Amino acid sequence: MRTLFASFLLGMVFGTAPAAEPANTPGSSQPQWGLELMLPGRLVGWDYGTAAPEGWRVEGGELVGTPDATPLVSGFTFGDFELRLEWAAAPHGACQVRLGEVPSGAWWTITLCEGPGCGAIARHQQVLHAGEKVVPAAAPASSKSTPWHSASLHRSGGQLRVLVDGRSAATATIGADTRFCLGLAVTQAQGRFRRLRVQEPPGVLMFNGKDLEGWWTPGALSAWHLDNGTLVLRGLGGNYLRTRKEYGNFTLSLEYRIKKGGNSGIGIRTPPAGWPSTEGMELQIWDVPADRPLDKHAPMAIYGNVPPLGRADRSGQWNHLVIKADGPMVSAWVNGQLVQHCNTAWHPELRHRFRRGWIGIQDHGARIEVRQMRVLEAPDGQGPAAWQTPPAHGLASLLDRLLNSQQLAHGDGIQSHVVTAEAGQSNSPLLLADLRGPGALVHIARSSDQGNLAFYFDDQNTPSLECRPAELVHALPHLTEDPNPVLTCVGFRQRLRVVLRQARQAHYRLDYVTFPAHLPVATWTPADPGLPPGWLSAVSYRREQFGWGVHREHDPYRRVQASAKVIAPGNSETLIRLAGAGVVHWVKLLADKKLLQTRDLWLEVFTDGRSQPDVACPVRFWFPGLAGQGNYQNFVLVDRGGVTNMLAFPFSREIKLALVNHGPRPVHNVGLAVSVDDRIPPGSPPASPMRLRALYGPASPSGPPAEIKLSSAAGRWIGLVCEEPTTTGNIFSLAIDGEEAGGRGPSDADLFFGPPGDFRTCAAGRHGTLAWRYLLLEPVDFHNSFALRWTTGTSGDRLAIFYLRDTR
Repeated sequence: MRTLFASFLLGMVFGTAPAAEPANTPGSSQPQWGLELMLPGRLVGWDYGTAAPEGWRVEGGELVGTPDATPLVSGFTFGDFELRLEWAAAPHGACQVRLGEVPSGAWWTITLCEGPGCGAIARHQQVLHAGEKVVPAAAPASSKSTPWHSASLHRSGGQLRVLVDGRSAATATIGADTRFCLGLAVTQAQGRFRRLRVQEPPGVLMFNGKDLEGWWTPGALSAWHLDNGTLVLRGLGGNYLRTRKEYGNFTLSLEYRIKKGGNSGIGIRTPPAGWPSTEGMELQIWDVPADRPLDKHAPMAIYGNVPPLGRADRSGQWNHLVIKADGPMVSAWVNGQLVQHCNTAWHPELRHRFRRGWIGIQDHGARIEVRQMRVLEAPDGQGPAAWQTPPAHGLASLLDRLLNSQQLAHGDGIQSHVVTAEAGQSNSPLLLADLRGPGALVHIARSSDQGNLAFYFDDQNTPSLECRPAELVHALPHLTEDPNPVLTCVGFRQRLRVVLRQARQAHYRLDYVTFPAHLPVATWTPADPGLPPGWLSAVSYRREQFGWGVHREHDPYRRVQASAKVIAPGNSETLIRLAGAGVVHWVKLLADKKLLQTRDLWLEVFTDGRSQPDVACPVRFWFPGLAGQGNYQNFVLVDRGGVTNMLAFPFSREIKLALVNHGPRPVHNVGLAVSVDDRIPPGSPPASPMRLRALYGPASPSGPPAEIKLSSAAGRWIGLVCEEPTTTGNIFSLAIDGEEAGGRGPSDADLFFGPPGDFRTCAAGRHGTLAWRYLLLEPVDFHNSFALRWTTGTSGDRLAIFYLRDTR
């Protein structure tokens, strides 16, 4: 790479044509010149403009744009670089390569057209819109008569130079320290691009060739050694070999060779005491057969969360790997081919990872060799503004609620609905639901596994799916492993009909949501769930982590922990008080879990100066199901170093958390810990228009049915915790905005909370004397009133949980 980049610099200084692209040598790790910036048939990495890309199509290896095509913006930025491409422009039209100053500023446009002005450079104060005419400056015309031409852009320091068909076309003086993202556009007539490749300077060597100075490991450093400049793992418990220096934005390049069947990985952006797959990120290295599915553990997956885009590694041979970490973007190339690209700012799990940390090589027990490991550091920054705004996506919004409860505190226009149905004695087909979209089916509960279920999408006359009810958990996108109820995310643009065949005495409850126009949704197919790449993997990862008790306890946010207290009977202790604005992501109770078996210890939370608590309830109701041992995959509750609730508390001025002893004896050694993101500049808008509230109602052993009621309030109901119902029938009814909600209340307690016994997943559960359900995917919105009334003559303690709008 050093020789290639030296040739590039000489070309800039002396005006020589770009060097010919070397052919791949069998067994060599060197790819064709540079890194490919496009995938065949896909726009991955080029969809970051202000609008979704339109007017483009990919034909084989060619990108074809029409005159009204949306300008493309890349997911890559560069300092010094050389970009090579081939282009073809129709008569009177032009292709454009654009260089956008990062994070914002002017755009430099290189116009590529037939005739005069080809290769001209122009500077614009803002992005040009599709269809705008660019008047090129005078420059040498291309001498080629064939439709396809070559172009190369050379940027070094304060100079930008353009070559067309090997001839110098234009030069410009630019800011020496300016960083650029790339853009593509077409004006006036159809244009075509192909073979976009880029190369950066190689960076500095990360090993001195003699010893492991600058590296460390918590394991045995002697497991790693240098052999004529090549790092080799002996396999003696070397753990992750890590740099002492921490890196934020960078381009890392190396060559690796791993034992047949061997497993390893490259860790990036990991804090000193952290682990890549939980606090940083790991790019997976794994020598597996080429036909292995591209799942969350495949080679070059961002481990556990984002499958790769493809495979380009060669088993048992040297492979050339480049990893680019650039603000929220993480990209990887193997042997020159783009195999990973993820905007972690949009990803529901990876957005909580560190953006700076060590770089490392994993010891997973297999011999691995690494050579020519270099790093090119880049300035700190988050890239262009276009990278920060996620695209509108209905199903992604749903899964974001599941993994990040603070999203429930923002109004999004998604409405929840319920359909209940009962099969009688007849074997005739029963239409369980006829749902109108755009929408998504999110929760399926049933009393029987009899018969078959058929799913008809949009205007289908034959079902896309027909299966036994017990097979739903694997036939549909599954958010948990439970066969009943099934927590899922099945999108439909227009309509979804669900038909039950050959079943008797079956009760069903189907929860679904509908989307507003600004949140598009794709119809589910067996081949495509209609979700962004990696999002289902993120749900699976988080579910597995919760099962192990891991809950982002080492995320980048600030930790606040109160020391253990003794609370006398009748006393309240404010343990944590935070000023300013932010979001408390989780609350951990540090106490003996026996306190979860009584109503003696209460949690009280006050936000934004309110004199009455937003939450006031026994801790057993805030941490239900955790009185025993072990964890469970619930997306809300977890036990690791203390029982933890993941419902987020947004606040705009302050938040106070207190523990109150309502029991007859002192409570010893109790404390609280929270994770708080308070990186909100003074004067910024509140973190959210809604605040987390919980209304607790004590048992009513006699008299009229109990009720939890809100008047002159707007918000959304997101959860219910109550004493285990003594009946399996209808236990409560809802009135929303003064109207009875019909089927919104549970027609059957088992269909609402889940099966009797010890059931603690699917964001719901029943354990001990408590039952609960969190409506993370399907919260119930209301505009002015909400009433939840028990329909039985008696009721136990209950807690209803809301996000309510702050009207002050």
